[in-house]
Amino acid sequence: MAVIGPSKKRDYFFLRNHAESFKGNIYAVHKSMKEISGFDPKKIFASLREIPEDIDYAFVAVPPSQVINVIDDCVEKGVKLVTIFTAEFSDSGTKEGIELEKELLKQAQNKIRILGPNGMGLFYPKLGIAWRPQFPTKAGNIGFIAQSGGICNIAIYGAQALGINFSKVFSFGNGADLDFVDLLYFLSNDSETEIILCYVEGLKEERINDLKEVLKQNKKPIIALKGGQTKTGSVAVKTHTASIAGDNRLWKTLFRQFNIIEVETLEQLLYTARLIDYYGVFVVDNLAVFSISGGYGVILVDLLEKAGMKVPPFNPEIQEKLSSKFFMPGTSSKNPLDLAAQFFFSESVYDIIDITLSDNNINGLILDMPSFYLSPVFRVGSNQSFESHMIESLCLGQKYKKPVIPIIQRLNSPEEREKIAQKLAERKIAVFSDPLEFIPLLPKISNFFKKSKK
Repeated sequence: MAVIGPSKKRDYFFLRNHAESFKGNIYAVHKSMKEISGFDPKKIFASLREIPEDIDYAFVAVPPSQVINVIDDCVEKGVKLVTIFTAEFSDSGTKEGIELEKELLKQAQNKIRILGPNGMGLFYPKLGIAWRPQFPTKAGNIGFIAQSGGICNIAIYGAQALGINFSKVFSFGNGADLDFVDLLYFLSNDSETEIILCYVEGLKEERINDLKEVLKQNKKPIIALKGGQTKTGSVAVKTHTASIAGDNRLWKTLFRQFNIIEVETLEQLLYTARLIDYYGVFVVDNLAVFSISGGYGVILVDLLEKAGMKVPPFNPEIQEKLSSKFFMPGTSSKNPLDLAAQFFFSESVYDIIDITLSDNNINGLILDMPSFYLSPVFRVGSNQSFESHMIESLCLGQKYKKPVIPIIQRLNSPEEREKIAQKLAERKIAVFSDPLEFIPLLPKISNFFKKSKK
């Protein structure tokens, strides 16, 4: 790999970041620089052509006027993929910028592939390719395509906190060469990617039919966030990446026709990926609600039913078994389940969740677990096995292949919450802090599952 144009003013930001975890040889290319603090001087060259070994990937951060010469060098050197971080091409909206981008493609001669200009390029944790510091090094199964480098940064750091991992992330900026269609085709055929996330601002009109062909052959879940849906947003899109946002009716039709899960925010994009990564695709028409507060249980029922799901009574035989497990006053064994202080008797919690999930009419369970209940300071009694029992209880969904989704609010005992949430994430249980973070997403996943089976 080569970083072309490392900047002393930025303390060699992109060179240092790519060198942080890269598993191959990395070179710096600068016409006059001889030394870079902390970097092997034997791997600094005045020209790409002088590097003694083949270069697979080049990251270019030179002024626009120098990019064409760099591309000539990349063609001569046989570089496979080039990221052009440099902006002020078609994204500038000027005639000069547009013409420069056309010249860029002409110089590439179809011999090299380009991400950008005006993009961050490739994040590939398996090989340690990363344009920012402290990007996660653990490879996962989620691919992400975005025109915005900033969106990619938020997603990559955010995914790390959520306990999900990317296979590859592409920030393609103006998409002068490799665009949304090309990258979607790649990920849909990539053995390392099982779930595809997209942030798309627009597409050239002549690529619509190509996109349809890619979507027609795709077999993986695609979750999409469309930018530029309003008049003002579409103007912002043109300024950002020189894309044409296009007719939103066309995009809505494409999403519907090809069973793409559309979301409204970046957070929803990541939360939907997390749900599918942890639980697979699923249907949740009929849910059980488990709450420590009767009032909170009522709120959950309202939210679920407003979103189009049901919280039905249990089957009579299941209800009978559940009733035998409730022994404290003020509790309720009916759906929604209200455990109140019986929550502290963790053995009975395990039994209640096990019986609930065995009901064939129930295909998922939502739990309210206030974070202060998880702290030993606030517990009733001295149950030393409480935490382990609770974790095993929440993993019972894996036995029945039904999602069990706990809500643990951030309002109290944040350290205890994060500790439990981390342990649950390791067991593929997705913890949320607010029901609205995930309830609107459940019907989207259910609809995807139903349409994919047709």
